[in-house]
Amino acid sequence: MFILDLNLRLAHFIQPHLQDISLALVATCLVVYGDKVNGILKRWVSSWVFIARVSAFILMCTFGYGLLTLWSQPLVYWGITRIDFVYRPAFVFLCFCILGILAERKRHL
Repeated sequence: MFILDLNLRLAHFIQPHLQDISLALVATCLVVYGDKVNGILKRWVSSWVFIARVSAFILMCTFGYGLLTLWSQPLVYWGITRIDFVYRPAFVFLCFCILGILAERKRHL
């Protein structure tokens, strides 16, 4: 009974912070997989002249990652809100654990 009560309290506690939690999940994914995105961009622009390559990289870092964050955060938020209220704390904890494991495997930790 104590664990169920603690879980419900935690679910109520994280409820107003779900948008921030979803933003943190998206930002962490972009940090972990940003090198893949940069690698794809590098392959696309490798034949361009130096100024164009630098400009493409600057645009990707300033606008590309920002747009990825802005567009994917509401989707993650929507997905979290579709999880039953009782299971949300465990789901959020599991998501951050999985991202931590993925970061460790990519040598980001």
